[in-house]
Amino acid sequence: MPRTPKQPPRPKHDASYKSLFASARTVADTLRCALHELATRLDFSTLQRLPASFVTEHLGQRHADMLWRIRIAEREWLYLLVLLEFQSTVDPRMALRMIDYTVRVLQGLAKSALGPRGEFPFVLPIVVYNGDRRWNAATDIRHLFPSAPERLVGYVPRHRYLLMELQTLDASVLPPGNVLSMIASFEQARSRERLDELVVSLTNWLARAGEPRLLESFDAWVTLVLKGKIDEAEGTVEPIGKQEEQAEMTLIERVRTWREEDRRQWLKEGVERGRIEGERELVYRLVARRFGSGALDRLVPVLDPLSDPERIAAVADAVIECETVDELIARAREVAEAA
Repeated sequence: MPRTPKQPPRPKHDASYKSLFASARTVADTLRCALHELATRLDFSTLQRLPASFVTEHLGQRHADMLWRIRIAEREWLYLLVLLEFQSTVDPRMALRMIDYTVRVLQGLAKSALGPRGEFPFVLPIVVYNGDRRWNAATDIRHLFPSAPERLVGYVPRHRYLLMELQTLDASVLPPGNVLSMIASFEQARSRERLDELVVSLTNWLARAGEPRLLESFDAWVTLVLKGKIDEAEGTVEPIGKQEEQAEMTLIERVRTWREEDRRQWLKEGVERGRIEGERELVYRLVARRFGSGALDRLVPVLDPLSDPERIAAVADAVIECETVDELIARAREVAEAA
């Protein structure tokens, strides 16, 4: 009897990775990174995830969020199906798996999804790999076959998948704010200091981008990445109970903690310099880093008249504690009115 196919290993942080790539912004930035100038021919306003019912029927539950469709701009009907697969280990037979997925997707398409003469759309299989080892598996199924005699060459199947290896992705050449670049930067980080920088820059960007669902997904994913990376960087192995306790600290809570430390240090420096202006400027820096420059325009008229260091410190506390700009401004006005 044929052997039951072995289930592929679950990637690191599988659920949180899927949540990240359930965002159209993440998928769009992945396509921009993977396709370069070809991405300019795609109409990103048409990017949509295929219904989970379709994907589950043809690929199984594990891929429910992993199939997307986007129209090619200059073609009336033609579109690109984007099939995403995540790996944390090298699978020597990945090329076989991806051609299997591709065929099943095409077989499941309704006639209305085909071209005027029954043509199939293009399918772009993308493997996102976040393992530590370099990927050395074949990216084209023809390389899983031995050298063929000349008369058989034309019968050897050909099908490629596009590999995105996060450990080797050069984030510096990507546009600022590219989501895949941010994911790669976290995967490549090797020190606590670098992780601190990334958390601050990521939170600031997400606040400006207005992507609340993406923020929640990054929250869950980065918490797991931080846990593993910090232990790796500090060379510590902690008891499971303590690991679970620390894992409960979310990205936002970490940022609040680190910013609270920043605030205390900055205000201390301001007092030592003996300048109220310095304290106020430090609060403005906090606001700009967390809420963006637009929040400054609303806060300046409220904070500028304050000269009491304790009142200014109370506004700094509000910057850390408040979730929205409106809440911050209301708190700042309360402080100013009580002066």
